This record gives sequence, structure tokens and C-alpha cells, in this order.
Amino acid sequence: MPIRCSSKVCKLCFEICLANIEPTCVYHVVFFIETSSSGLGFNSFTCFTSKGQPQGNRIGEVYYEEDLITRLLSRYVKEARPVLHPNDAVSVSVKFSFVRIEDLDESTDTFSASMFIVQMWNDPRLKWNISEFGGVRNVRLPANKLWVPDLVLYNVAHRSPPQSLYEETVTVTSDGSIVWVPMLTLHSTCPMDLRDFPYDVQTCSLVFGSWMHTSWEMNVTFISKKTEMDVVLNEEDSSYLVHPHPQWELVNNKAHAKLSSKKYECCPQPFTLITVSVQLKRRPQFYRYLTVGPAAILGLLVPVIYLVPAPRHDKMLFGLLLLLCLTVLLAILQQAIPFDHGSLPKICSFYLGTMILTCMSIVTSVIVTNVSVRGVRRKPLPAWIHAIFLGRRSLRRLICLGDYGPINNLYASEIQTQNQGLQDVENVSEQLLPNVEEGNRDRTLVQISKYIKYIVGKMAADISYENINQEWEELGRVIDRCLFLAFFALYIFTASSLL
Repeated sequence: MPIRCSSKVCKLCFEICLANIEPTCVYHVVFFIETSSSGLGFNSFTCFTSKGQPQGNRIGEVYYEEDLITRLLSRYVKEARPVLHPNDAVSVSVKFSFVRIEDLDESTDTFSASMFIVQMWNDPRLKWNISEFGGVRNVRLPANKLWVPDLVLYNVAHRSPPQSLYEETVTVTSDGSIVWVPMLTLHSTCPMDLRDFPYDVQTCSLVFGSWMHTSWEMNVTFISKKTEMDVVLNEEDSSYLVHPHPQWELVNNKAHAKLSSKKYECCPQPFTLITVSVQLKRRPQFYRYLTVGPAAILGLLVPVIYLVPAPRHDKMLFGLLLLLCLTVLLAILQQAIPFDHGSLPKICSFYLGTMILTCMSIVTSVIVTNVSVRGVRRKPLPAWIHAIFLGRRSLRRLICLGDYGPINNLYASEIQTQNQGLQDVENVSEQLLPNVEEGNRDRTLVQISKYIKYIVGKMAADISYENINQEWEELGRVIDRCLFLAFFALYIFTASSLL
């Protein structure tokens, strides 16, 4: 058991030490001789009662480590750089390892991540002889009591400093080598481009550098001794595995780190910068069912409006319902992504385009409905319109509606023939009846022939009116089919370019 004696009377202290010595051991007594203003004196000494080792290995190790830490920190000045000459630069080797992607906020353009930053350097003030301290090869010291590299995040998003997730300590070995592995939660600015939402890929950068030391004072390199390196993530042999984020995933499971130097107006010497670039890809499964799928279905229903028969007024009601559904989806989309962002997502353009097509379909449906009822006004279809839309080589055949011929044309021709026959009979009766003036003129026959003529004429007029009405309705049907094909093509083009 070690006993530390501190007295001017050495003999008394020596006797105390001997009182604790076991007779079966070979003993070594170690004196620490110090000088004072009064000359050489035994101010303090320590004796150990074993063969060069303290009694009880565990107690001895604790004592040696205690004594070593006290000695290392007794005259240590953490503000001074760990160099032997003022013109020397401290060589610091670094390595980055991601622990977790915390968040990527679209509204504030902020990227948050937890990561290890492995930092290694040598401090000649923290060397010791292993044999003098019972074989202690390394100790753990608080980072706030030593000089550590002042690597900070330049593009920090918040004013608050990075949050450390545990009490930071460094590992110091007997040759002065120091390893410091702080685990930090960092918040950096990340300008986002949301045009391809929800299939977007964002590139965020973490820019590190010394806040006070130039490259001539602190030389920062990668542990691999290269100027560029890939920080591979999620490897089976990796010590730090990246936990998957529910909304974002790392592209190719790796980040890219690069060293560079930059000069500022304040200082003639360059500063070393470390840029860690991370590509993040959004997981689109949730948004595919929430926004993209309903938008595609509603967009497909826009040309279907033109398949509803022209005379029916349900077409306008159908279009208004589509507008209402699109408005609800826009409200849901606004909750998913901020609308005050600098870039406009393509899916928003698709929603806007779908609403424009829906409004156009409602307007054109009103026009086609009015065209279809033009026959009610008994206005015949112009010949040139009939040739373009209803002729044998017209749009009707191109859109697969077949040839057009009024169904009532046959009946109209038969009635016209019958009407002509009745006219002939009436003319003959008018020629013959005057010859029978006094005798047997049948006035009833004359009245009957007049009524029959009126009825036949009325039927011919009705059939002609029906033919006119049918032509206008058929024109509306052809226009509806053309608009259906046009709007369907517009939907395919819009969906393929924006979704």
C-alpha cells in the first residue's frame, strides 16, 4: 500500500514506511527529493511495499493514473498550441461518420444530422515514461481542460452551438497522441430545390473549418492522407451504422468529403475547409398515394366529361365536382410542403394545369350544348360545316364515328311522294268536279283531300325539323369526341412531363 509522507523530519517518515513493509518481500523505497530556498531537503517522499509494484494491482493502477493525470494537468495551458516551435503547425487528422439523419426541413431549408468527428493530433506536453507510472499507457482527460482543434461548422443554421450528446473526453497515450471523438448534432443550411417533389434529390453540405487557426498554424488532413474521400455509410464492417430516416435516404449510402483552402480579406494566410456533401433522396411512397395518385386520377377524369351526351346538363356538374376535388387536394398538398418556398414543385403546376383544363372543359361543354340545341331554332346546318364534320370524308370518319345519314330521310322522301300523289289527285278532282256542277259533286271528298294535304305537309315539316335537329346534335357529338381526344392528349403530355 503506498504511503505518501510529507515532513521535514525524514527519519519519522522513513519509520512509518518501514512499519508497513512485509518481511517476505523485496522492498524498494523511492524518494522524491525537491530543492527549496533553504537548500536540499527531503520535503516529501513516497514508498511502495512490493517488488517494484504497489500492494494490490488495482489500487496501484488507480494511484498511478491519478498521479499521472495530476502531473499532466498541473502546468498545462490549454490556450497554447501543442507545438515545440512557434512556427510549427499542429497536424490534425480527421474522419467523419454519420450516426443519424435527424431532419431536412423544407420550410427553413435546414439539414440536421448526428455524427462522429474523429480528430487525432499529438501534444508533446502530454508525454510520459510508462515505467515511471506503473505501466499506464493511456488516460482519459476532459476535453475542456486541453487544447483541442477549433473546428466549427461554418454554414450553421441556428445561432446555438452544436449540441454534444455526452460528456466529451479525449484519450491520451504515452507518446502524446490524442484521439477525440465528439458526437454532435449539427444544423446546417441546405437550400432545397422542390421542383421534382416528391421524387426530389437534395444535396446538402457541411462546411467545417478552424475559426482562429490558419493553415500555417493548424494543418488539417484526412486520416487516409488524401484530399478527397468517400465517407461510406451502412457498411457491414462499419463501426457506426446509419439509422434509416422515415422520409429521406442517402444516395448510394455514402457522403463525399473534400479538403480545400480559402483566403479571407481579414488574413493573408489561407484557412483549411472541409466540405462534406450528402445527397438525400426523398422516400416517395407516402406522397405517391397522398398527392400524386389522386392528382393523376382526377386529371384523367377531365377528358371523360366529353363522353357525356351533349344535351345532358350533367357535364357542367361533373366539371364543378372535379374543381372541388382539386381544391381539397391542393389543401392537402399545402400541408405536405410549404407554398412560400422559392421553387415551385411540378406537381403544383400539374394541379394548376388540371384546374385550367377542367374550367376549359366546362366552358366548351356549355358551347357544345348550345350547338346541339341549335336545331330547336329550326336553323339548318351550313353546308360547309356539314362537309367538314358530317360528310363522307370528314372528321367523323377520322374519329371512328362512321358515316352519317339522317334516319328520317327515307320517311321524308316517302311522305313527299305521297304528298305529290295527293296533289295530283286534287288537281284531277278540281278538273273533273266542275263538269258535275249540278248533279253529284261530293263536297265531303274535297274537304277530306284538303285535310289530308294539311296532315301530310305537317308530317313533312316535322320530319324536316327532326333532321335539322339531328344534324346539330350529331355535330355536337363530333365536337365532343374531338375535344375528348385533344384533352386526353393534353393530359398524357402534362402527366408525363410533370408527374
